[in-house]
Amino acid sequence: AGSQNAVLAHTWSSGRIANVWLNGVLVGEYGLNAAVAGHFGVPVLMISGDQTTCTQAVELLGPLETAVVKQASGYFSAECLSPKVTLPMISKTAKRAVLSLKGGTAPLPFIIQTPVKITIEFRQPEATDRAARLPGAKRLDGLRIEFTVLDMLVAHAGFRAAVKQAYD
Repeated sequence: AGSQNAVLAHTWSSGRIANVWLNGVLVGEYGLNAAVAGHFGVPVLMISGDQTTCTQAVELLGPLETAVVKQASGYFSAECLSPKVTLPMISKTAKRAVLSLKGGTAPLPFIIQTPVKITIEFRQPEATDRAARLPGAKRLDGLRIEFTVLDMLVAHAGFRAAVKQAYD
């Protein structure tokens, strides 16, 4: 969330989460989802989005294929390529990604070591107050909680529960 030159820069689709760390590693929404896939031994092969999302995903996940379909210049602004351009671009990128998997050169799965410590930074202290009531949650400061669980599936479920508890 809050990355410069990123359209609708968010850590989770609700926009209410500032940051999430898995075992101390800052991850975005793509990192959370990649870690769940990694739990099952599945690598992320490609990503499509603005230049910032694609760069951050490669930094975290390794040399995956990217299709930069828009150049973001702010939270609400980007120069978007037309679907006539992006459809073939995404298709070619996906084909390269599958060929890299078949050829043995695809990125490795993003596997988080167990146990998993997940730290969540909310945007509002009152949300942190509510999320801190979850069993096993530890309040770190005005905006952050953390908990440690057995594996990434439980971490993801705990993350979703914390977000729901904080904002429902």
